[in-house]
Amino acid sequence: MLNFFEQFPELTAIMSEKEDGSLRIASDEAIRRKNQKNRELFFEKFGIDGGAVVSANLVHGNHVEVVTDAETKIITKTDALITTEKGAFLAITIADCVPVFFYEKEKGIVALAHAGWRGIVGDVLKNTVDGISSLGGNKNDLFVALGPGINECHFEIKADALESFADYHEFITKRDGKMFVDLKSIIKKQLTGLGIKETNIENNETCTFEADNLFSFRRDKTPFVDAMIAIIGLK
Repeated sequence: MLNFFEQFPELTAIMSEKEDGSLRIASDEAIRRKNQKNRELFFEKFGIDGGAVVSANLVHGNHVEVVTDAETKIITKTDALITTEKGAFLAITIADCVPVFFYEKEKGIVALAHAGWRGIVGDVLKNTVDGISSLGGNKNDLFVALGPGINECHFEIKADALESFADYHEFITKRDGKMFVDLKSIIKKQLTGLGIKETNIENNETCTFEADNLFSFRRDKTPFVDAMIAIIGLK
């Protein structure tokens, strides 16, 4: 289990590892049941009330949803969640995309965004910060943590995706006729451009493709995607 925001004991901000099993909400019924059991064991192991976990059903988009209670267990077609509710835990799954944790300490606002390349260029992070601001959050009081994700050395894009990165050419590297993108650097540029202090951004530099303790969609190429879970909540 990986920890984030350890300077804030009032928070739970964690991510699972491969040893915890796949925690993705799968469409296949048998895999879904197996993964649900893995989720229950993970929640129990780390003292999380499974009944208070709200999960985003991801679509690699930019939609953000504000969670006002934990009654709705799965929010569809959403890639970022925000809440001010103590005891509610926001969850996304990842297997190369970057989990981005947000905490506005003064107002007690937490958020969690799933930052894949489509969401990144589609402004999922801007929409998340705007959502936090709409709840009274102040960017000066906003802390952000980037979890593990696929690093530039393994994130190859094809020519048809190049146009999507028109504003980020400085983060594209060409090697041996191939193009690679540094998603983490784009994320950090976006966050600081939104007014978040660079000193308030922490970055776990682990590459999911290279880390044996983590799942990686691009590396593993399994028929059914295995994924970690990222969770944030105010205790």
